[in-house]
Amino acid sequence: MDYMDGKMIEEQQRAEFPLHDLGDAFFAMATIEGGDEHFFNGIHRHDFYELLWFTDIEPGQAHYIDFNPYPIACNQVFLLLPDQVHSMDQRGKCGFLMAISRDFFERLIGNDIFKLFKYSTNFCVTIPECRLPILNTLLGLIRTEYEDAGRPAILESYLRSWFLHCIDLQKETGDPVPRDPRLQMLLESIETNYRKQRKADFYANELSLSAKRLNELTRSSFGKTISQMINERLILEAKREIGFVRKPIKEISYELGFSEPAYFTRFFGKQTGYAPEDFRRRMATLYEG
Repeated sequence: MDYMDGKMIEEQQRAEFPLHDLGDAFFAMATIEGGDEHFFNGIHRHDFYELLWFTDIEPGQAHYIDFNPYPIACNQVFLLLPDQVHSMDQRGKCGFLMAISRDFFERLIGNDIFKLFKYSTNFCVTIPECRLPILNTLLGLIRTEYEDAGRPAILESYLRSWFLHCIDLQKETGDPVPRDPRLQMLLESIETNYRKQRKADFYANELSLSAKRLNELTRSSFGKTISQMINERLILEAKREIGFVRKPIKEISYELGFSEPAYFTRFFGKQTGYAPEDFRRRMATLYEG
């Protein structure tokens, strides 16, 4: 069985697992020990970003992300990306779970996803004792706002502060840069050129590789083709511009390198399931509601 056959089987198996979604909500929060068992039992996927902060853990605990075991320690934070397969026994674990819709999370962190996570699917950081007071204070503010008015703008401010503290910790204690220096060069090149360069050949030439070899590297390291990586970066920027900058769709399409607004509209619809104007109205409703 070749690589592509194996990839197709893996994707088919992944699609068979239950998909948890937020419905019309943009944010939800619960304690791990007090959360609904339905959201923990069995193997499942999410259509949102899920953050798990394990504050108190019995010895020998772990959870599974994309079928790989990850041991858990006290005050450890994991971020699960949309569509990852997850399973976890709820017993022996205390802490907090935050579910954040794709659109809200991408507004929250924006370019930091690409600058820090480097397409890693396993963002994890352990919070030292000296940082617990500020993160607990912010978490208290998040929880109070969620249980009270749940105002998106205020939750966004608190959540962004919380995440930025975790990002600083990860920079201090982790190594988010891919081990292969060519992949780091690729990520920097995408960030610089994604508006104008969409072809794999351009990025392959920069790295003195064939397009086929480059796609092999990105699939093995990130689980994505170079085209998928470029499209994701374009869509993130498009969402930010459409949803949060009062600028004509036509102007946004040209700034993102599309020769015709109609091409941009088709691309955005294919990638997100929304027409650009519908997405703008959706985000306006969220923040004005």
